[in-house]
Amino acid sequence: MDEHPNGTLLRDLFESFGAGDVDAMETAFDDDLTWHAPGTNRFSGQFRGRAAAMQRLAQMREAGISTRFDVHDVVANDQHAIALAHIHLEVADGRRYDQPQVAVAHVRDGRIVEFWTMNQDQAVLDLLIGR
Repeated sequence: MDEHPNGTLLRDLFESFGAGDVDAMETAFDDDLTWHAPGTNRFSGQFRGRAAAMQRLAQMREAGISTRFDVHDVVANDQHAIALAHIHLEVADGRRYDQPQVAVAHVRDGRIVEFWTMNQDQAVLDLLIGR
């Protein structure tokens, strides 16, 4: 059975994160994207618009934070895609966070219009990234 196109969209987004492919990430997001980044760290919050979300990601890279994902499964329908993933995040001094994550994307017309992530231990991630 073929994967739903919204599932492929989300799976490709995770691959582009790992590859640092900014153009591919940008293409996946709608201009009116709302990104919900959980936690209390300096990169947490609600980011409205593709430009704001891309700026957040650029600031994370500039801070020396690298992220890659192992996607275990993606479930999708005509409006949503949900990924079960394992996040591998490393900060500039080499400390790491390796934990499960769930990502939810609301998709319209082949683009992600809203995006949420839920991390297994957000408090640890917040301490690692800092305020």
